[in-house]
Amino acid sequence: MSLPITARQLNALRALQRTDPNLGELATAIALAFDPTTIENPQMARLILEKTCRRIVAGQPGSREAMIQHLETFGNLNCLSPEQVTEFTDRIKKLA
Repeated sequence: MSLPITARQLNALRALQRTDPNLGELATAIALAFDPTTIENPQMARLILEKTCRRIVAGQPGSREAMIQHLETFGNLNCLSPEQVTEFTDRIKKLA
């Protein structure tokens, strides 16, 4: 099971993939790996990921670190496995 996605969010993801294909691919992989059954509000998780990706694309200082912290939190909530957190964290660091 993956994160639920609205039409607006799908359009945002497509725009991200056009702007930064590597980050778009990573965002898609995170969304597909995410287990929304472990949290009360998976839409909030989707929003957090979407906004943080936008910050990364805009080059905001600390945005990559924020994404890593979010991934670690999602791992602590069992939305992502420890292996997935490690993989996605490594991929974010390579984007830098």
